[in-house]
Amino acid sequence: MSDSLDDSLSRRLSSLESDLGGVSLPGPAAARRRAAQRTRNQVTGGVLAGVAAVALGVFAVSPPDFVASPDPAGTPTDSSTPTTTPTTPSPEPTTPPPTTPPTSDPTSDESPGGDGEDGGGSGSLVVPPGALIGIDFLLDPNPADLDWAEVPADGTWLPCVPDFADTAAAVSYETSVQSRFDHRVEPAGTGAEARLQQLRDEITACAQSGDDYFLSDVWRLTGVGDEGYLMVWHGPPRTEESATYVSASVVRAGGFISAAFRGWDGQEYIGPPGAEDAIEAVSVLCAVSDVDCPGTPERERLYPEPVGDVDGWLTIDDLAEAGLTALTDGSEVMDSGDAGGSTDYGFVGLPRDPFADGAATLEQRTYGDPLDVGGQLANQLRATFPDAAAARAHYDALAAAAEQPTQPGDVVENTGTVSGDGYDGTSWQLTNTEYGTSWLYGAAVSGNVVTAVYYGLIDDELTPDQMRQLIDLAAQRIGG
Repeated sequence: MSDSLDDSLSRRLSSLESDLGGVSLPGPAAARRRAAQRTRNQVTGGVLAGVAAVALGVFAVSPPDFVASPDPAGTPTDSSTPTTTPTTPSPEPTTPPPTTPPTSDPTSDESPGGDGEDGGGSGSLVVPPGALIGIDFLLDPNPADLDWAEVPADGTWLPCVPDFADTAAAVSYETSVQSRFDHRVEPAGTGAEARLQQLRDEITACAQSGDDYFLSDVWRLTGVGDEGYLMVWHGPPRTEESATYVSASVVRAGGFISAAFRGWDGQEYIGPPGAEDAIEAVSVLCAVSDVDCPGTPERERLYPEPVGDVDGWLTIDDLAEAGLTALTDGSEVMDSGDAGGSTDYGFVGLPRDPFADGAATLEQRTYGDPLDVGGQLANQLRATFPDAAAARAHYDALAAAAEQPTQPGDVVENTGTVSGDGYDGTSWQLTNTEYGTSWLYGAAVSGNVVTAVYYGLIDDELTPDQMRQLIDLAAQRIGG
C-alpha cells in the first residue's frame, strides 16, 4: 500500500476527470453527453494509470503498490425502517398484514413527492416506477464499446457498498471486463437527511477499515437534489497489480435517497468523482415524482481536507489576483529531507544549486486545480540561508544563470524586475523551439530567503506581466 505521500502525488499526477462547476445540466440527455468523457476514461477494464511528464521541469510518480487482499470488511448494518404496503385487512386481523415484495421497478400507482408523514420514517412513501437508471445511460454514449448488460441486483462484488432497506428499488449492470454499476433508490421520508449521513458514515468506515482499503476523496455536491456526496475509494477484489475502484454518488432528493456505485478493476487513482451519475439518478427520479430536477452541480472537497494558505507562501488569493483563478488547492509544504522532496529548484531555467551556495533548507509547495488532477501546476520553492548576505549572493548568482539558455532550442527573455521594502526580484520567459514549450518563471530575495516560482504554459492563460506580479507577491509573503 502506498504511503500518504505517494497517494498525494498520485492525485496530482493522475488524470481522468474534468471540472463540472458552472455547467448547467438539466436532464438525462445532457447528463449522457457529459458521461462521454467519464466513460472514455473510467471503465475500460484495463490499466488506468498515468504518468505526467513535461519536457522541462519533470515530476514523475509511480503508481501505488497493491498488496494481497484480505477478507472484505463486514457489511454495514442498515438501521432504516422498511416501508410496507399492506393488503386489505380482515375485520379482526391477528397477524401483521403481508408486505409487497420489493422489485427493481415497483408498480405502485402512487406519485410520491418525497415527504413522509410519520414524523421520522418513510411512512407510506414508495419508489415510483421509472426511478431507476436505465441501461441506455451506460450504452449511449459508450465509446469504449463495453458490453453492459443487466444482472441480478443482489450480491454486488463492489467493496463498501452499504445495505439498503427492503423497500429500496435496485438495478445493476455489468460488463465482461470486470466493471459494475449499481443503482439504489430508497424511500426514507422525513428521515432522509439522517439516512444520507448514515450511508456516508458507513462507506467512510468501510473504506478506511484496513490496509487493503483506501478512501481517496469525499466531496459535497450541491445543485443536484437537496444535498449529496461524491466519493472515491478502492479495495478488494485485488490482484498483485490492481484493485477495485469505486466512484459513488449518494444524493438526497425529497424523501428519497438515490445512490449510484460505479466500479471497475484498475491500477491508479482516477481523480475526483464526476457528477454525471448523480445528475442522471436525480433526473430520472424527478421525471416520475415531484422532487426538484438537477440544476448546476457544484463540488466542495471535504476529504482530504484542503490545506489552505500557509504563512510565508503565496496564497490562493495571490494566484487569483495574478490570473490563475483555477488553481485553488495548495499542497502541504515539502522539505528537501522529506521523501520525494526537492534537492534543487527542479527546473531547467533555474540551474543554480541552493545547497552549493550554503542553503540550510529548501522547501516546495505546489498549487493546482483540485478538479483537474494532472492539470497545470504552479510550483513555488523557498531556500533559507544562514543570513541575508548568503541569500543575496545566491539570488544574484541564480539570476545570472537564469539568463543563459541551458539546452538546445531554448530562448530566454528577461521580462522585468520587481522591488519593494527589503526585497528584489526578476522574471523570465523560456521558450523551447524544439519541444514547442513555454514557461514563465522568476525569483526573489528578501532577508535570508530566496523564493522561486515557475509555471508551464498551455495557452495564454498567464502573461509575463502576471508572472512578474506573482513574483512580487511571493517576495512580499516571505516574511509571513
